[in-house]
Amino acid sequence: MRNRLHVYVLPDDELRSTLVARQSVLEGVEYCSVQPEPYLHATVQQFATAAEEVSPEEVEAFTERLALLAEDTEPFSIELGAPVADQFGLGVRGALSPEWTRLVDRVREAAAATVNKGRPMPAAPFGPHVTLGYGIADGSSDQLQRESDLLATEPIPALKVASLHFLGVHQDTDAGTFTWDATVPFELGASRVSRR
Repeated sequence: MRNRLHVYVLPDDELRSTLVARQSVLEGVEYCSVQPEPYLHATVQQFATAAEEVSPEEVEAFTERLALLAEDTEPFSIELGAPVADQFGLGVRGALSPEWTRLVDRVREAAAATVNKGRPMPAAPFGPHVTLGYGIADGSSDQLQRESDLLATEPIPALKVASLHFLGVHQDTDAGTFTWDATVPFELGASRVSRR
C-alpha cells in the first residue's frame, strides 16, 4: 500500500537513539522486522484514503484545520515503558492521557470533514506507542520479550509531542516496514511562541 494518509508524531533524537539501541534485539530474528531508524513514529491516526484518492481542496482544508489544531495545542510529553513483545511485534507504549486523547479526537474530527469524508474512519490507535519491529511470520513473542528485557539498562526517554506530521505512508507487508517520502510538519503551540 502506497501513500495512505496518516498523521504521526516523530521521536526526537534522544528517544530515537535509545530506540535504535533497543532494536538490536531484533537482529537475526526472522519473524519480526526492524523498522528503519528514520521512519520510527507514533501514529496519531491513519485514514482510509491514499494521497491520490483525495482532491487538492480536501488536502488544503485538512492541512488548514491541522495547522489551527497544532497552534491551539501545547506541547506535551508521554512517559514510555520498556519494550513489549506481542503477536504484532515489539514496541514501546505510553499510557493514554487527556492531552493525547484530545489530540487524536481533534485530528479525527478534522479528517472526517476533509480527507476521510464519506468513508469509515479507521480505529484510533490503542494508545501512544512506537513500534520497533513488526511481526512478519509466526514466532515466539515470549522469547523476544525475554531477550528484550536483558537490554533494559536505561529507561526509555519520553515521547515529546511537539509537532505533527501529515504524510503519505508506504507499507511493505513482506518486509514489515512503514516508510514515506516527505512530511508536512505542524509545530504545536506555534502561534503562542510567535507572540512572545
